Order: sequence, then structure tokens, then C-alpha cells
Amino acid sequence: MQEEKTEDGGMQAMSVEDLFLGIQESYAEAQQRALEENKSFAKTEFFRMDKFGVYRLRILPVAPNPDGTAERKSYEFPVHRMLLEIEKPSTGGKPSFMYVTVPRATDAGYPVDLVDTYRKAAVAAANDMGDEKLSEKIGGGSFGGGLKFNYGHALYVLDLSERAKGLQLLTLSHSQFKDLDERKFKLWQKKLVKNPHYPCPISSVYNAYAVEIEKKKNGSKTEYIIGIDNESDNEVLSVEELNAIMSAPRIPEIIYRYSRYQFEATIEFLKQCDIKYGLQIMETPEMQDAVERLRSELPKEDTGSFSFDKRSKDSKENAGGISLDDLFNRFDELQEQGLGDKTEEGQELRALIRSFIEQEKLPVRVTRSTTNADLLDMLEEAVRNGTDQSGTDDDREEKDDEPGTTTPGEERPARNRRR
Repeated sequence: MQEEKTEDGGMQAMSVEDLFLGIQESYAEAQQRALEENKSFAKTEFFRMDKFGVYRLRILPVAPNPDGTAERKSYEFPVHRMLLEIEKPSTGGKPSFMYVTVPRATDAGYPVDLVDTYRKAAVAAANDMGDEKLSEKIGGGSFGGGLKFNYGHALYVLDLSERAKGLQLLTLSHSQFKDLDERKFKLWQKKLVKNPHYPCPISSVYNAYAVEIEKKKNGSKTEYIIGIDNESDNEVLSVEELNAIMSAPRIPEIIYRYSRYQFEATIEFLKQCDIKYGLQIMETPEMQDAVERLRSELPKEDTGSFSFDKRSKDSKENAGGISLDDLFNRFDELQEQGLGDKTEEGQELRALIRSFIEQEKLPVRVTRSTTNADLLDMLEEAVRNGTDQSGTDDDREEKDDEPGTTTPGEERPARNRRR
């Protein structure tokens, strides 16, 4: 017999059977524990529209909480991200860089974001100096050397041509999302005329239609034509697919992750911005207060730190490098703007590709006749299979496109240009 003290100091007998019965796990508790454990080991697959053609997708709803509530009754989460280009210390010669992707810290639940704080102060300082061009540059997008976050929308999808692959995370640009949303509402309004309770026609469990996205060439630009196939049958989600959504990592856990490594990398990046823009924003009380405020909010158990040493464990574990998704996203942005490989932006992407090859130690050679699109295909294949992707047969006899060399008519990328 097991004895237990009562509040009045007496002894109350409790059998060993009672002890075990008191902590016995229910079916619901076991199911929830299994879901949580599966989420911990689930690998996120990313969906990319890297070829021309029509992609047929099933948009998935956001997973509810186990108690039936939902943080967001939708199918997507907005995300602001920036790829930081940070110059490594050097003793001379050609500069080299490392890359860190960071989300907006306020999206991750923190009270302040360093890039946003710096950007506002830097724009104001440039205006005070009467330098409108510098003000516009800082306030613009990262392709132009500015500090505006890229804005997109992350959602889970099923590729209906390979449905068995399961959930994949897709990030739409804001313009693509608005196009999809507009078409969704037009169709939804028609459905509501006949059925006032009709659910979302692209993400509901039983009544959603396939979404088709056609990636096509229009002159020098790449276009994405979005449609909803409401002529075909609904794409009903199976119980297995619903369980897969519940077991998958929540989208905010993927897109809003903000670590101490990213925090310290951002500080180094902004210090270099001071030099690039000819300002001293990092020394202002406002900026120093923002740094200390965010530092104090980071979890104490996050002991990571930013380092220029590639061998750093933190560098590998804290998203310290450029990802293949970053490269594909940049390529898509350039295609949408009609900017080819020979433009300054195209050459900057080529330099990012070289850095990724070096970072991942991939057997991919960059040759002069290999386009950025070809290189991205080779990188994806090399990452997926670990095979030698050393260019086409014609390329192998060519001189490698070493960093710093350009084909006739191409400009060298203007990296971290000093004002």
C-alpha cells in the first residue's frame, strides 16, 4: 500500500493501482501527443513553380487547434522577409559575402523590428540632408539597395499531379495572392446566390475547386495566370490528408522563426548599411534602444550567435545561409520585372548562385553559356540527388565563369557600392 499525507497531517492510503490509474493516458491525450511528436520530426517540403506550364494545386485550409478553435480562419499567412547580404572581413582583394534570410521581427511577435526602425530613421536622415535619391533608395526594395521587406503569403498546397507527395509550402507574391483572392471572391459570390452557406471555394474541406497557375513567357517577362477550375468536380480532402495537415508544422512556426543568430546578423548588416549610405543611424539613441529592447525579448535558452566563420554550428543551425528557395524567389521576381541575366540584378542573382554552390559545396560549375534558369535547375537536382551536375556537354569544354568575369556586354554586379 502507498500512503499519502492529507492536509490535516493524517495519512491516507492510496494503492499502487490508484497511482497508475491516476496518470493513465486517454485516447484523446495519446492522439494529441502523437500529433505533437509527428510535427517535431516532420520535414517541410517547398513547392516551386520553376518550369513554364500549368500547375494544378489544391489549396489547403489552416489547421485548427485541437480544441476546435483557430488562430486564423484562412488558408494563408502573410510574411515579410529580407535576404541580408553581409560583407565578410577581408584584408584586400575581391570582397566576399554571406547571406542570412530574416523575417520581420514584429511578425514573429516581438515588439520592434531593427530593419524597420533603421529604415524609417535613415529615410528621415537622408531627407534632412536634402538627398532625395538616397531617401528613395533606402525606402525601396532590396534589389535597388533598399531596406523594404519583400511581402508574400505562405500556404500549404497539394500538387494534384503528384498528390501522393503530400503537403508542400508555397509562397505567393502579394500580387499573385491578390489575383487569387479576387477570383475566389467572384466565384464565391456566385455560389452564395444558390447556397447562402457555401464555404470557401478554394480551401474548404469538401467544396473546394482546383486552382490552376500557368507560368508563361510574355516577351521578355514571365507571367503567372491564375484561375479556378470550377468546371471540374470538387477536390475533396480525405481523412488521411486532414490528419496530415494537423500533423504538419504550423505555417507560423516556419515563416516567423526569429533567432538570436538572425538578430546579431541584422545588427552587423545595418552597421554596414551605415557605411554604405554614409549615415550614423546605429549610434542614435533610438536605434540603440531598439537593439537592447529586442535583445531582452529573445529567449534566454537561445544561445546562438552570428559568426563569419562558416564552420560555426550556429551558422548551420540558425538559417545562416542563403536557401534554394531564396534563389528561386529572386529569379521569379526578376522574371516578373522582365530583368534578364545580363542586367545588374541578373548578375547579382548569379553571384548569389555562386555563393550557394560554395556554401553547400555542390559539384556545379558556373560557365558563361549556362543561364541562371539552367543553374537553378542543376542546383535543385544536385541538392535532391547529390549527383554531379557540372553543366551541359557543351559547357564542359568552356572556361568556367569564374567570379568577377563577365560575358561581353554584361556589367559586373555592383555590390555594396559606396555612395
